[in-house]
Amino acid sequence: MSQSDEPVNALSILTSTPGWVRSLARAYATRTTVELVDDAQLGVDPLEDTLLDMGRKAKLSRREWSAVLVALGVGAAGAYLLLAAILDPEPFSKIALALSTGAFLLAGGGFAAIRVLVGHKPPNIQLTPRGGFRIWFD
Repeated sequence: MSQSDEPVNALSILTSTPGWVRSLARAYATRTTVELVDDAQLGVDPLEDTLLDMGRKAKLSRREWSAVLVALGVGAAGAYLLLAAILDPEPFSKIALALSTGAFLLAGGGFAAIRVLVGHKPPNIQLTPRGGFRIWFD
């Protein structure tokens, strides 16, 4: 990779900062370039770890894990509502609100949270001179 390919103006996220996993998850979801510096020496490695793995290493609080579970619950509720509306024998014109609400909840809460937490790894990672990781998306 040449120097011209390296992204500039990356948001810096330090693992010693409270809420760093949430900030990193938001960066993954919005595909924002970040520089992750493991200054708390947690042993996080975006080359190998998912956000869920990093959260475990960071020993997230019950409140932080609760927020993740609520997001997953919203997505599950949306999936249930969407499935129930599709299987309902009423014409779609009568259940359009249920369909749109289910789709909105599903998109807003569930699949994005699941994808970000357990399976999504960033496509481009580079070690930085500060000992951190520069993470960016094409």
